[in-house]
Amino acid sequence: MIKFFRKIRQKMLTENKFSKYMIYAVGEIILVVIGILIALQINNWNSNRLEKESDSQLIGALITDLKLKNEELISDLEYGNSLIKNTDNIIEFWAKTKKIDTLNLKYSINRLGDDRGFLNEKSSVLEGLTNSGLWKRLPDSLIREIDDIYRFKLAAVKASFEKTTEYASHCKLNFLIPNGLADTNLNTLEIHSLVTEKNIEFISSLEVFRGGIYLLNNRFEYASKGIIKLSENLNIYKSEL
Repeated sequence: MIKFFRKIRQKMLTENKFSKYMIYAVGEIILVVIGILIALQINNWNSNRLEKESDSQLIGALITDLKLKNEELISDLEYGNSLIKNTDNIIEFWAKTKKIDTLNLKYSINRLGDDRGFLNEKSSVLEGLTNSGLWKRLPDSLIREIDDIYRFKLAAVKASFEKTTEYASHCKLNFLIPNGLADTNLNTLEIHSLVTEKNIEFISSLEVFRGGIYLLNNRFEYASKGIIKLSENLNIYKSEL
């Protein structure tokens, strides 16, 4: 093709058709410029496509991370509700009879000193997102929502977990162990006999424990609702990429 154009130019110059040559040369330059512009446009289109694909993958990863955290919150909420139900039964029975109910007593004693609860609010996905170019392109409203979930709502859940486990450790050290109730091999009748001697202290401990679980459950629900709303908005943003 290049040889073909070169022969045309040489023929025009040989035949002294300078004006036609100039027109042809300008036309050729224009064609070259158009070709370059088209190549740049294709390159930009490819870059934008790759950027959108990368953005879509990052948003998808964040949605998955949020889904997993929400599943953990819902599971913990269900567990918390079962704790409250069992605790309520014992406290209500005590209020009516001034006696310790044996139903689920061992379960409640074990939970009273369970200081293993925790929540990891950190996210490697979020860290990757905040260090990417996408973070600067996200709408401010979406950034605020993401910050609200990870840095506030989930952080609040973690703080409540820490308070609950702190109180469980306190109960273990100051009530269960001194009264021989930390032995997991005790049967219900043995536990009932020991608890009856310290019934008022036991009921008071359960009431404080229940209050902590109530607060924790409220934060589970609050964070879960926020995650669901954020996930919906992220899916909308992803569909518009």
